[in-house]
Amino acid sequence: MPVETVIHTIRHGHTDYNAEKRYAGSIDIPLSEKGAQDCQKAALRLENHHFDVVVTSTMKRSIDTAQIMVGAKATIIQSPLCNERNFGVMEGLTWEDVLKMEPPVLMIDVGNDLHTVNPPGSEPFEDVWQRAKRFRRFLFKNYAGENILIVSHGVFLQMLHGLLRGKSCIESLAYYPANLELASFTFHGRQLVNEKTEKLTHPEVEVKF
Repeated sequence: MPVETVIHTIRHGHTDYNAEKRYAGSIDIPLSEKGAQDCQKAALRLENHHFDVVVTSTMKRSIDTAQIMVGAKATIIQSPLCNERNFGVMEGLTWEDVLKMEPPVLMIDVGNDLHTVNPPGSEPFEDVWQRAKRFRRFLFKNYAGENILIVSHGVFLQMLHGLLRGKSCIESLAYYPANLELASFTFHGRQLVNEKTEKLTHPEVEVKF
């Protein structure tokens, strides 16, 4: 009988860069006051959830989200594998700033949204994809049969979610998780059998396979 592993993911809470529509990427910015308050409210929705382990990125906005929402109820470990994409020269810039860059940044339209492909100094999507593959192997090697919570970042979670759903790298860009959106993936062995998404303050939407 294959073991059941449940992988939950949450994108970190709100930051000032979110409010200003700036690219954070590898910049280690903290949660905003609103972000910390939102995490405290969202934690109430997780009171009845049990997690065997919580894995966060090494970035403050992710670590603080996990500590506020889970506290001492589970072991929290950090992994650089689930850090956010490095956006290179775009980091710290707004979307409007990026649109004015010369030469222009190549963009692709996936999921009715534009995604920046080649900003100088950035981490290619394919490299984030490979990190997500290594992270998935890490999870199943060390925590198979457990209830796992991942607290990470938008682009990395796009890649991880795509992998868990059996999508390609580019297909994975079609959906970008909101701050404090909880996604849950249930596996029997390595087979995905159930998925649900909850924005913590809204009714959940469930998709069964």
